[in-house]
Amino acid sequence: MIKHIIFDCFGTLIDTGNNSIKAVEQILFNVGANVDAKEFYKDWKANKRQKMNTSVFLNEKTLFEVSLSETFSKYGITADASKEVKPMISSLFAERFVFSDVHEALTKLAKENVDFAIGSTTDTDSLLYYLKLNQLSFSHIYTSENMQTYKPDVKFYDTILHRSGWLAEECLFVGDSYIDDVFGPQKLGIKTALLDRKALYKGAGLAPQPDFVIHSLLELLKVMATVSLKIQ
Repeated sequence: MIKHIIFDCFGTLIDTGNNSIKAVEQILFNVGANVDAKEFYKDWKANKRQKMNTSVFLNEKTLFEVSLSETFSKYGITADASKEVKPMISSLFAERFVFSDVHEALTKLAKENVDFAIGSTTDTDSLLYYLKLNQLSFSHIYTSENMQTYKPDVKFYDTILHRSGWLAEECLFVGDSYIDDVFGPQKLGIKTALLDRKALYKGAGLAPQPDFVIHSLLELLKVMATVSLKIQ
């Protein structure tokens, strides 16, 4: 029986929109670089991702700065990353709002006395900002910063279980990333629901498979019904 739901935040509960691309466009304009913003951001994200599970933990803001410096070098841009990263840091506190199905789904699930948690790759202050902005309340909040580890390191999910006292077999992890929200949690025996809002998931050949694939958070009501929770 599933008693606890752990939600990813960005891309799952909160729509990230295009704030990051806008920040990259501003950065490239500021340094006078004639570079495609989407390609630059793709390389920047990849560099940042490589650094997320190193032996020395860096919070997200620091990761953005360090990886921007290296991405500048890749593109032959001579600029001070500690200064030019500011538009991206500011974007972490932009106006980002919940998807239209979030409040209804959480309200209906809460009637069944299900415990909720957030397990998010982000700094704590920015997550709390968005929860307040969107009037979301969670009694269990776990960020990469307050756990000093990033998805999909098994330590991320194990720390959530340890701090909450929850059993892996009683948890469902819900998120929009196969690697972070399926592959990682299933290493500990946590059931997973991959949220595929745009119907882009092609599961053939991937292992493990998500326990469930949903296209709206409202579909969690049916998912929970199949794991022995009565949903009205």
